[in-house]
Amino acid sequence: MLGEKTAQKLLFVWMIFLFLLSARLLLATRAGVLLGSLVIVGLTFRVTFRMVEHLVAGAWKLSGALAAQLIRRPAEVQDPDAKALESK
Repeated sequence: MLGEKTAQKLLFVWMIFLFLLSARLLLATRAGVLLGSLVIVGLTFRVTFRMVEHLVAGAWKLSGALAAQLIRRPAEVQDPDAKALESK
């Protein structure tokens, strides 16, 4: 069990080292910089879209709540003509 944990730690450190090495080599070239920039722009668009999506969902819920409040008015405010007809 102890040997497995050590092996996993070594593999994890090796994986991190390879990731950093490949990132360093990738960003050293123009194509790598372009690819990195495109990834950053893509992630930014995705986050922006999600934020706008949440804002629209919130506005939709708010408008639904306001509409429900407007629909549930007291009876005297809703139909003033009915009272006038009953008194005659």
